[in-house]
Amino acid sequence: MSGAFPTTKNPTVFNFTSNRPNVTAYTLSGKRSVKQFAGQFFSFSVQMPPMQQSDFQAFHAFLVKQKGSFDTFTFQYPLDNLGADKGQTDIAVSSAGSVGDSTVAMDGFSVSTNGVLKAGDLIKFASHNKVYMITDDENSNASGVVGAVNIEPPLQAAVANDEAVTVNKPSFTVALVQDDILYSTDATGFFSLSFDVREVL
Repeated sequence: MSGAFPTTKNPTVFNFTSNRPNVTAYTLSGKRSVKQFAGQFFSFSVQMPPMQQSDFQAFHAFLVKQKGSFDTFTFQYPLDNLGADKGQTDIAVSSAGSVGDSTVAMDGFSVSTNGVLKAGDLIKFASHNKVYMITDDENSNASGVVGAVNIEPPLQAAVANDEAVTVNKPSFTVALVQDDILYSTDATGFFSLSFDVREVL
């Protein structure tokens, strides 16, 4: 691990992809056969805003420090979640979950609140570096519990009771896709930088 990508400036373009490997085959009669693999990862293309050299050099140096695609680093998701409880910092697993589970029980939410988590929100458990997507709007009960939060992909590692959950702007563990780091500059002295990364599990 080689540090955290600077957050002093947000990307101007952020293209986000969910990758779910499948193998699909078709027979001559048109029948379809699909085999799905357990792995899933997110990847994204980042374009930073035009920067003056005094700002640009820190971003460029950080990427060069990764030695191409060799090292990993953390990259904080730049967008806020939409869930009503995105500002909560004491959300936790309320019942241990096993590898392969597609729902996880959580507590610590505002009581009797609709939409504490929204479909498309991203979350992360304290015990491992995988980021998960919420696939359905979730409502809390009178105890601030959501008994079955739907996630994609299913759990890649077990989670323990009382394990902390980040419910806004989780940090991905990523690596650069390319080994070369390119930038451009214009006649006004502004620098442009873009790069692609993928989640590393």
